[in-house]
Amino acid sequence: MAAANAPIKPKRVGLIASYRNVWAKMIIYNAMDINPRAFSLYLIIASIAIGVAGSVFMAISFPLSIFTTIGIVAAVHLVVYSNMYLGANSRAGKVEDVLPDFLSLVASNIRSGLTPDKALVVSARDEFGPLTEAINKAAKKSMTGMPLDEVMLGMTEQINSNVLEKTMTQIVEGMHSGGDLSELLEKTALDIRKFRSVKKEVNSIILNYELFIIAAITFGAPMLYGVSTFLVDIMLIIKKKIGGGGEAISQLSGNVGIFKGKLLFTPEGVQLFSILAISITIFFGCMAVGVMSSGKRIDGLKYFPILALMGLALLFAIRFGLTAVLGGMLNGAG
Repeated sequence: MAAANAPIKPKRVGLIASYRNVWAKMIIYNAMDINPRAFSLYLIIASIAIGVAGSVFMAISFPLSIFTTIGIVAAVHLVVYSNMYLGANSRAGKVEDVLPDFLSLVASNIRSGLTPDKALVVSARDEFGPLTEAINKAAKKSMTGMPLDEVMLGMTEQINSNVLEKTMTQIVEGMHSGGDLSELLEKTALDIRKFRSVKKEVNSIILNYELFIIAAITFGAPMLYGVSTFLVDIMLIIKKKIGGGGEAISQLSGNVGIFKGKLLFTPEGVQLFSILAISITIFFGCMAVGVMSSGKRIDGLKYFPILALMGLALLFAIRFGLTAVLGGMLNGAG
């Protein structure tokens, strides 16, 4: 008797199953026709192969090659996940744009005498895009005898949209409370339109801040790093020249400001540091833009590739320009 009343422990999900479930959700949200198990296997094999090839190409030591391979595998997964996540958000955005029109159309079809499940199917238009695909899949479940509330909630499992999920939940709760479905759909569509107009106003207000962040990380940081790295190159060359200019001069330079101490870095190291610093600055700047625009950090990463290329191109352009104009200083110092 005690055994019968004992609580049922939830099954533990293994690491491999959790890994596969993550990609299964992304595949569903992107409406991809591929087996999640096969996709996970291909991704693991491809990322490991790229990591090993990268380690071999860089010709580094064995211990370091292991960490390099792991880093490349993680980077490949991050790129693939970010791409699929952005694709799912783009698909969800299209659904949210047409959702008010769809709800209004369903409400008008219900008023014309159609049953709710029939009105859902009839209201599915080609211009609704991903929403139509979700409706057609839900309609097939409805034909098998599934209740309407479960059908409507099932639509949210295929589209990663909080607006769609909250809308369908609100409609189902209204149906259970005995409300008029057509009137409920019309009011929900009106609320979504109001929310969308307010969101556009807010986006227009914060657009200036987003442009300021983009200008700072894309133009401001590369300009500062370009000038500073050029000056560091000059100082390193001067220090190297002074250090070999006799014992008296070396002792004097060892006690003077910026030339004091031992030389611990090279121009190549300074340039590599500036590239990494700019890339990291642009990465987090894009995440800040994503938070300000949509409330999701990862949404800003779609700007990272182009902004990173622009920032690094500006860095090398400034260094090239300074070298062309003031190259005589380097030659004279050297």
